[in-house]
Amino acid sequence: MSALASEVAAPPEAHAELLRLTGELKVALERGDWGAAAELELARRGVVEEIFDRRPADAALPALTAALREVVRINDELIGLAEHRRRALAREIDLLSVGREARRRYAGATRAPRGARP
Repeated sequence: MSALASEVAAPPEAHAELLRLTGELKVALERGDWGAAAELELARRGVVEEIFDRRPADAALPALTAALREVVRINDELIGLAEHRRRALAREIDLLSVGREARRRYAGATRAPRGARP
């Protein structure tokens, strides 16, 4: 094997691994398992680096292009999912704030000084 051949294209298994990790990342985020998602993203970045560290052979370009298009498509879904989760968390935080403020005011209203008329 020539030195040039070792620098050409990551094996097709890397493309499959990238797709597998991307699918698992999506499942983890749908479950709300952010810790697993972070680990999967680190592994996925390693595969992406492996793929892009080498110049793809012309024959590998269609498979690589198809894999990357699928990853981009799923990434768009992940961005939408993350945005949806962010908005849901913001709503929950707002509700907690309203509840705490209501509790504080109620507690203050029920502690009227002795001898004061309602």
